[in-house]
Amino acid sequence: MCGCLANEPNSLNLSISIQPRAMDNQWYKKLLRAAFILSSFYFFIFPLVSCESVSCPLNNTVASVYGFYASARGDDGVFVAGDAVSVGDTLTVTALGPDTVLVNKLVGQSGMSLPVSYYADVDILELAFVDAQGATAADTLWLHKKNLHHFDDPSCPVHLWHTILDVRSTHHLIDTVLISEPDVNYDGLENLQIYFFTATDDEDETEE
Repeated sequence: MCGCLANEPNSLNLSISIQPRAMDNQWYKKLLRAAFILSSFYFFIFPLVSCESVSCPLNNTVASVYGFYASARGDDGVFVAGDAVSVGDTLTVTALGPDTVLVNKLVGQSGMSLPVSYYADVDILELAFVDAQGATAADTLWLHKKNLHHFDDPSCPVHLWHTILDVRSTHHLIDTVLISEPDVNYDGLENLQIYFFTATDDEDETEE
């Protein structure tokens, strides 16, 4: 019996000395796992949150884009679309109603960008030309549109996009206006094509 009693404290001491080491290993593994989870959050989740916080577009300008083209008429008088041209005369564009100058003395350009009214169903524009001799001519353009509220994100301000429904004009210098892209938004695509009478057209009209 004495031999058994002498061995029991040793076995107890042995079990006590091993148990804390096993607990240390488990704690260490848990610490590594927590560190891995935190690092994953930092490298993967944090960039997503950062991107989401700046999701409002930097380019939020809404403008209608116009291109200038030469018109052509066949012998039968049917309209034929011509090539892009640059305006040689000085062009000033005024929004009628508020009488606001949108473009002032544009020269040598093959197109222009104009702001669109927020809530009006129709924008009325005057395109006034002055040539090198000081002679003037003007056309009026009516732009019929639908206004749409656009939300990029709940945290971003509301913007108005527009859909062009119809366009018409007088015909002193403008032959035809075509809608090439009805949606006016951030894309900056050409929305309207203005076809001007050419010198050949003027000569033919004079001869007639």
